[in-house]
Amino acid sequence: MKKVVFLLLAIGTVCLVSAQVSKCGIDTRALVAEEVASGAVSIRFLAKMAPDFDRAPFEKAGIVFGAQAGDIFTLRVPVESLSILDDNKDVLLYSISHHIAQPTNDEARQDTRTDSVYRALGTHDGLPYTGKGVYIGITDWGFDYTNLSYNNRGDTNRRVERAWDHFRRGGPAPAGFDYGTEIIGYDALMAAKGDTSNLYNYGTHGTHVTGIAAGNGIRDMYRGHAPKAKILMCSFGLGEAEWMDGVEWMRGVARDSARRLVVNSSWGMYSFSCLDGQSLLSQAIDNWSSEGTVFCTSAGNNGDNMFHIRRDFGTTPDTLRTVAEYYNCTECIGQALIIWGEEGHDFSAGFHMQAGTTVWASPMYSTAGGDRVVYDTLSCGDIDIPYRILIERVNPFDRRPHIQLDVEKNSALELQLYIAANSGTVHAWNVANKLNHAGNEGANFKKGNHTNFVGGDQSYGIGEPACASKAISVAAHRSGIWNSDTTAIFGGSIAYFSSYGPTINGTQKPEVSAPGVDVISSISPWCDDINSYALLANQNGYPIINVQNIRYVWMSMSGTSMSSPAATGIVALVLQANPLLSTNQVRDIITSTARNDDKTGPLHDADSASDRWGWGKINALAAVNKAMQTVSIEQSEELRLPLFVYPNPATTSFTVVAGHGEPQTMSVYAIDGRTVLEQTVTERATVDVSHLQRGVYLVRMGSRTAKIIVR
Repeated sequence: MKKVVFLLLAIGTVCLVSAQVSKCGIDTRALVAEEVASGAVSIRFLAKMAPDFDRAPFEKAGIVFGAQAGDIFTLRVPVESLSILDDNKDVLLYSISHHIAQPTNDEARQDTRTDSVYRALGTHDGLPYTGKGVYIGITDWGFDYTNLSYNNRGDTNRRVERAWDHFRRGGPAPAGFDYGTEIIGYDALMAAKGDTSNLYNYGTHGTHVTGIAAGNGIRDMYRGHAPKAKILMCSFGLGEAEWMDGVEWMRGVARDSARRLVVNSSWGMYSFSCLDGQSLLSQAIDNWSSEGTVFCTSAGNNGDNMFHIRRDFGTTPDTLRTVAEYYNCTECIGQALIIWGEEGHDFSAGFHMQAGTTVWASPMYSTAGGDRVVYDTLSCGDIDIPYRILIERVNPFDRRPHIQLDVEKNSALELQLYIAANSGTVHAWNVANKLNHAGNEGANFKKGNHTNFVGGDQSYGIGEPACASKAISVAAHRSGIWNSDTTAIFGGSIAYFSSYGPTINGTQKPEVSAPGVDVISSISPWCDDINSYALLANQNGYPIINVQNIRYVWMSMSGTSMSSPAATGIVALVLQANPLLSTNQVRDIITSTARNDDKTGPLHDADSASDRWGWGKINALAAVNKAMQTVSIEQSEELRLPLFVYPNPATTSFTVVAGHGEPQTMSVYAIDGRTVLEQTVTERATVDVSHLQRGVYLVRMGSRTAKIIVR
């Protein structure tokens, strides 16, 4: 066997650490080393920077700054300047920009009650809501800029304002960026026609997603959920940093126009993410969310895959054994076995290959041995199986031990994963490993024909970026349709492929479900498969419209890629109804108004959420009505809404009603001015005063006050 081990100091310019905690994960070290070895001139990163840091030394080193999300920045770093990431104290944490994998409407609008919102049926003010005045940003690939659904039916339906194609050379790039081409205005967009070919060739995913979120449909059919919203399209460069740059560009356009923005991301991955909302990408999403941008993301399409295993080792040494199936795809080179442990508890992992009764075993690699990257080959008779293993004892983002084992595929051999530990909890996932280091398709863990082996489950299936705590992660279900003959609703069940939550740190995911099965929407006439789509559309009776020798086709697709833009469009309706809402308020409105039925179960009544449904099925009508009744902190201050406290007098506790749905600090003061109690209140909260002496107290939230008597 030929073994190559990259210890910490062997990676040269990459993440040099000694006794100090690493600034980057082991995956960053491995990928940077591989990119340097392949001749890369510069590498993109996400970096968490110190407050008020000095840009001068970074810019002097040729580092280009891109997007900023609070204290998270995107950087393009020349290879010769990589050492500054470790040497400069202003860089607190950093991560390579990981490359990602890509990813019927009338019925969907009935299911979500969006059709009632269009017609002003049941809205409190009797007005229709269509997303007018709100920006919807679509980050995707495969855009048609000319589509009849949203940009080419007279002046009233020219709603794509700008596009940024990261793959189109020649510029001009948007202000503040130095790559790709920004296309502004109807005439320029019509001339460009669509985005250029990229890793997914000439696709249609972005066109289909856009039609669901904001399309006007065709022949009064297949209308999207926000058919008057303005649209921004970004064909981003298949990496986290490029995605962040795209969002920063959208935020700038929305800010300059004084409009609210909701961003849709119908993509996801599991590789190289800590899967608990602690990555730099998740932190960036949370930072931007706090500044008012709303994010809707696909929950994932691994609900039918037993691709996860959890083992609680307790305090007894044990070994987990399982068979890891291969995912079958042409671009798949093998399996990524991703393993995360519990903070403070080391574990070991390795793999066996079996043919018949013959077994070949790799070494067991322990996180206790410290951070390292190993490239090795397991000789299995006359078959060599190359593998790479990334090992870190303490991941810098979530403090967990972590191992990723990448094993080359060989269908003649059975791949078996072994995990050993003395204590703690370990999670493992089995996903496809691709040439571009992306992974979002799960493959099963199974017992096989073995004693003491275990199979997998579907739990903890939420990837990046859906695991960000403030993103609205959207599951998928089949639309429920009213049958007037039987007076019953047909359909409405959860989609078999919709991924299960929660995250490994227990965060509730998904938040809500939306229609994602057989959703009919627009297809790009420029895509490579347009002839196939046209044939299928003709067979199914879907529209095909010819305009100036261009075929515009409508076709159905399924996936949480389809459910996420449905939620995105409904968020646009909510923001039209009340543009002053915070992101937290939007999330609360979407989840608290979600419908429960016989398929979801009584989630709200049980004060609970589901690992498949979230809080239930998204409900546009109820959400818009609640948005109109919800005020922000600023509004509550301006309107001088009273601060309600009851009962008054109180004995052991009282309830305070804030008058808005945003977290705010409530303080209780004694008559002499001492602060005797502080508590965060969102909408209302019960306050324990059993420990306070009898007397008169002042309750304050912001500038609003109320007196409470404790007796």
